[in-house]
This record gives sequence, structure tokens and C-alpha cells, in this order.
Amino acid sequence: MAAESKYSFSILNVGQGSLQLIEEGDSLNIVIDCNLQSAPEFVARYFGRRKVKTIDLLILSGTDADHADADGLAFLKKNFSIKRVWYPDFQKEQETDNWKQVRALINQLEKEGTIVETPKAGQTFEIGSLNLKVLGPHDEDSTTSNNASVVVRITAGDVHALFPGDCENERWESILEYFEEYLPAHLLLAPHHGSDHGCSEDALAAISPEYTAISAGEDNKYGHPDKNALKLLKKYTSKRVFLTYEDGSILFESDGKSITSVVPDAGKDDEGKKEAVRAVATALGSRAPVFVHGNGTLGTRAVTGGMAARPTVFHGGRESETDEQEAD
Repeated sequence: MAAESKYSFSILNVGQGSLQLIEEGDSLNIVIDCNLQSAPEFVARYFGRRKVKTIDLLILSGTDADHADADGLAFLKKNFSIKRVWYPDFQKEQETDNWKQVRALINQLEKEGTIVETPKAGQTFEIGSLNLKVLGPHDEDSTTSNNASVVVRITAGDVHALFPGDCENERWESILEYFEEYLPAHLLLAPHHGSDHGCSEDALAAISPEYTAISAGEDNKYGHPDKNALKLLKKYTSKRVFLTYEDGSILFESDGKSITSVVPDAGKDDEGKKEAVRAVATALGSRAPVFVHGNGTLGTRAVTGGMAARPTVFHGGRESETDEQEAD
């Protein structure tokens, strides 16, 4: 973290999934979601470079695998000390095998001393100097797994960041009714990966973010982000909308008064790549290597310039952008 930055918000590029890291200096870490199937060694390297050893709070915003992945949670459990876990108290008629495995891992964590909670709309928590306001789920409209998402606004000094999970339009109507005063935010993680029913225009107008980040995989089968949703996000975002499959992982840094630095394609470095690969392979029990070729494609045969790895997403670090650059 830059010396002048007290807080940072990282939207990691994990393909068609979700994983965010929020830091207060080098002392406190909040992780939102744990889908890292598309980039496990990158996540390991990124967390290592950010000196993450303890996860003070892990928020599983939803019960679906793109947010709460059993392999991802197992990886975090193996490699980091997790002090506290939040997840939505939502029961599907038929639980998926993935969610059963996630619940089993949560039960193990609780037995090992991790605090486990199911937060509700209206609750407020203080973690370090961060203020967390929970805007969902709400009993009134938690009728689907998406609308039962944990929706949280994190306040760092005077800077607000809104993380709405897979919240859909019906849930936004209730949030506007009960919590509109908490919606304005400097940073927005686009709801439901930028889907056409992820965010209403009224909600976006109330949020009016400076920056929006959309976590989505390239050429994903859902068509995220939706073209009309993207137009709305651009209409109400005053500085820039980022797409992880185009911009890689995005690092937002703050002094507690404003967002002072934005770094697209954050976290790419050749150093430590092999070390991270070995750590991931060990954690996930891999025996058969997959080779990452120089152009980013995957194969089972080694080629010149290739590297043995789990499936990955590559990121190229670029300089942080100035306000003038962002306005282009």
C-alpha cells in the first residue's frame, strides 16, 4: 500500500465470479466472496504481495458458487487465519453440493474459534476504523438467493464503498425505501456482475458513484455485463466504469478523504509466480500440471516460455491513473 494511503479496495479479476479485498493499512483485512477458481495462483500472489496473513472478516455475499465456492473457501481456510465469517441465512429448497461443502467448512471454522454470523439489514458494525452498514438481506424480500445477498456499505473515513452481491431490482426497491441515505458511494461494485436486472436506475441515481467496477468473465454465458445496464452504469458513474475482464484487477487507494489512486491491472509481477503456483497446487492437491503459455492460453504440454500452473487469469500492471486520464 502506498505510504500516503490508509485504506485500499481491490476488485480482483477472478473471471465470472467475485472476490474483493479491503484493507486498513497493514493491520486489518476484509475479504468479500471466495470464488478464485479462474485465478487461484494470482490470488495467492496478490494476497502475499499485500502481506495478508489474517482475514479479520470474510463476507460470503451469496450462497451461489460464483460468490461462495467450496474450493475457494478451503483455500482461504488453509492459508489464512479467518477470525470472522458472515453469510446470508437463506435456505434453498434443494441445497447444491457446493453450498453443503461451504456450510461444512463454516462449521469447521466455528469449531476452531471463528465467529460466524448471519447479518441482517439495518445492522451496523465497527471493525477497526471501518464502519460497515448492512443493507441486506431483509426478511421482507429475501425470496431468492440473489435477493438474500449480503449488501454492505463500507465506510473508511469519509470514503464509502458499496458491495451489493447479486442484489436485484426488487431488493433495491426496499433498500431505497429504508436505506436511501446510505447509498451514496465513491466506489460501487456493480450488482450481479452487471446483469440487466441487477440495478434500477433510481438506485444508481441515488448511489452516484465516482467509480464502478464490474466483476465478470470474458465471453461468459450469461452475457454480463448487459449492454443496457452498462449504459446506465456509465450514465451515473462520474469518473470511470471498469470491467475486470478488460482492466484486470483494480486497486483503489484512499487517504480516508477521497480515492487518491486507481491502478488497473494491479498485481502482475513475474517474481514469485512459481512460488505462488506451488502453494496453490499443494493446497488444491494438484498432481497433473497445466501449462500457461506465453499468450495466456492453457495446455497440457510444456512449450518454450510456458510455466506449470493451475488455470489462471493474467494481469498486466499499469500506472495509476490521474483524474485527467480518467476523464478521457
